[in-house]
Amino acid sequence: MKRITPLLTLLTGAGMAAVLFAMSAQAAPRGADPKPAAAPAASAEASPEVPAASATPVPPGGQSAPAQPSEQRGRPGTPTSPPPAPPTAGAERRKATGNWTGRLDGGATIAITARDGEAVAYVCDGRRLEIWLRGTAADGRLDLTGKKDAKLTGTFGDGRASGELVADGRRWAFTAKAAAGPAPVLYRATAQQRRDGVDGGWILLPDGSQIGVVTRAGEPVSAPPLDPAFGTTIVDGVTVRAEPVATDPGAGD
Repeated sequence: MKRITPLLTLLTGAGMAAVLFAMSAQAAPRGADPKPAAAPAASAEASPEVPAASATPVPPGGQSAPAQPSEQRGRPGTPTSPPPAPPTAGAERRKATGNWTGRLDGGATIAITARDGEAVAYVCDGRRLEIWLRGTAADGRLDLTGKKDAKLTGTFGDGRASGELVADGRRWAFTAKAAAGPAPVLYRATAQQRRDGVDGGWILLPDGSQIGVVTRAGEPVSAPPLDPAFGTTIVDGVTVRAEPVATDPGAGD
């Protein structure tokens, strides 16, 4: 009897342990799966391996990179250059200022005076022939015209001028030397004097002599010497006034 008692005690303890284990299993949450707990970690590790399609790298400092030229101009793939600069104007012409005196191959005398590219020429024979011309003296070239289709063309440089005069259906070659100083070499009766019916031109030559023609009442005659200091002379007892052509807006008319 004493031997059976411990065996019963052992069996009773084992039964109670089985009951407690069964009750503990029933108390645990149903459907719980210990494995899914590791899934989030695996997902978190896989995410960085997939690059974002719209991700744009940002340089240090937080500023976005500037757009490419084609994107800025609105013409993808085609480089855009600034519009061409407007054509610049040509260099300014070399306008002449100076005086020349010389002769035509027919014997007449010529004087050319220029200021800032505007030129006046006077041709006379000291008796009856006289021709006034106006035009330009620039870039080493002379181009002047006068009444009745008179035309003077030529070149100048290195202290001389040369060219051709065409008038009254005739042609003359001419050569002239540059004056040594700025003193006027060509005078003409003033505008008021011309309105009074007296016109005249005077060429002052380097040797101090003069040649010219005065026309009064439509009749040309040899011009008497002109006093450059006063710009006057006497024609048939009448005082005639003249002035340097360079200061006379009507010269060559």
